[in-house]
Amino acid sequence: MEPERQLLIDRARLAESAARYEDMIQLARELAEYGTKLTAPERNLFCAAYKQYVGQRRASLKKVDSVLEMEELIPDMEERTWKVEALKEYRGVITGEARITCEEAVRLVDSSLLPLENSSEVRVFYLKIKADFKRYATDFCEGPERQLVADEALATYQEAFDLAAQPGEDGLPPTNGSRLALALNFAVFYHQVLKQPDKACLLAKAAFDDAVSMMDQLEDEHYQETSTLYSL
Repeated sequence: MEPERQLLIDRARLAESAARYEDMIQLARELAEYGTKLTAPERNLFCAAYKQYVGQRRASLKKVDSVLEMEELIPDMEERTWKVEALKEYRGVITGEARITCEEAVRLVDSSLLPLENSSEVRVFYLKIKADFKRYATDFCEGPERQLVADEALATYQEAFDLAAQPGEDGLPPTNGSRLALALNFAVFYHQVLKQPDKACLLAKAAFDDAVSMMDQLEDEHYQETSTLYSL
């Protein structure tokens, strides 16, 4: 491995251990744009960088919304007005940061990572990342824009799901970790974004029932991975 590339990876891991997710994202971006395929640990590192950063903004948004809800109950109109306006302005900063980061993760998958891959498993992994960040982005937009992003997430989840479910060697077995993780996140999307809990339960149950029926054929390492995902 080239020393410069290894340095990016080492620095990204250090940034992760120090919870410096802004730095980690910058390094993950450089790694994605390096022009070479990522190994499985590197793919997880890329995903973790963007997920941790956006996760912090999602938590911040919930806190601000909670405070905003309480401030809107203040009886003094003048005091309520300036506090609510200040909170809404701050809310806009948080949503702006998160949306830009979600869009960047999707762009890097589309332009730098997916084009390098022919493996169905890796392509499913990247499509899941793309769909996940579209799903996260629905937390930071409203109205028609939110519906558009949700539609894009649905289409990407479905593309990944169809690829994973292809028959024969072109697809992934029901016990494959990437396929199970995809099914779980797709179900979360149906439940949290589309508000279709029945559809979410059916999707998750079908995926895991298929996996359970084949678990006795797995080697110990893959059995443990599948069991862990099934317990979720």
